[in-house]
Amino acid sequence: MKTPDFEVFIGITKLMQALGLPDPHSPDFQLYRFEESMRTRPAISPVYRSDSYIFALVTSGKLAFKVGISDFLMQEGTLYFLSPWHLHQYHRLEDLTGYICFFNESFFASTPEGLLTIRELPMFQLEGRAVFDLSAEQQQPFKDLFELMLKEVNCSSPSRWEIMRHLLHIFFIKAQETYHTHTRITPEHARNVRLSRAFERLLEQHFLLLSKGRTGKVFTVNEFAEQLNVHPNHLSNTLRKELGKSAKQLIHERLIFEAKSLLHTTELSVTEIAYRLRFDEPTNFTKFFKKSTGILPREYRTQAI
Repeated sequence: MKTPDFEVFIGITKLMQALGLPDPHSPDFQLYRFEESMRTRPAISPVYRSDSYIFALVTSGKLAFKVGISDFLMQEGTLYFLSPWHLHQYHRLEDLTGYICFFNESFFASTPEGLLTIRELPMFQLEGRAVFDLSAEQQQPFKDLFELMLKEVNCSSPSRWEIMRHLLHIFFIKAQETYHTHTRITPEHARNVRLSRAFERLLEQHFLLLSKGRTGKVFTVNEFAEQLNVHPNHLSNTLRKELGKSAKQLIHERLIFEAKSLLHTTELSVTEIAYRLRFDEPTNFTKFFKKSTGILPREYRTQAI
């Protein structure tokens, strides 16, 4: 059944229920093997946001994953991290094996210094690239840590959650080593990456406000550039180098993704969606959508059911 808007899940329990996943170990923490959910988890998820931090290791299988304006392929050896509030959707291409963990900030509420550490981890920054392809040798320490955490979370020890928080910190220390190994770049490239990630973060934040009806327009390239304190041409040239697309192309791509989300997950009419996305006239939205996708919005909605 379609909902009034694309899904936003507050709390791990609601997220697990909506995605057909195993019941969480606690309202603030969930850890399981991918193979435990292949029969209940839908092959294609709704487009959604959640307040959960997620990290996972895929040991076999394939999963197409869209996060904001970026597309990833999760496959054997992929280690990935996802911070809260990203708009995302997955499509399972092959059954998966491996491990996945969900936690929210409440899990570290008893240790404020621990929560601060989590917020500052480079893997969980909105602008960070947190998807890594690991060799079998590089995967092994993470497999070992996942197995330790699974053993601990499934025991009845009164201190298991304290131990689990320490194991998470060990996991993240090891993950930071991987992050820094995979992101060794030249100073010029580093500047380009920072600008590209800042643009991605600003674009995602802007569309989050748009989805909540808290902004009256979609920013132009010039307005994004002004927010980032750079010239529009410099912004687009940098994005072409790093992401292969201009700023205008990325804005349009993100607008289409939002439109598809609304067509797929809501009962809003095409006219209502056009005004939600700040088009002056529904016909302009229809022309824009068809030019970008090759089909009309109503045709896309029929195919997506």
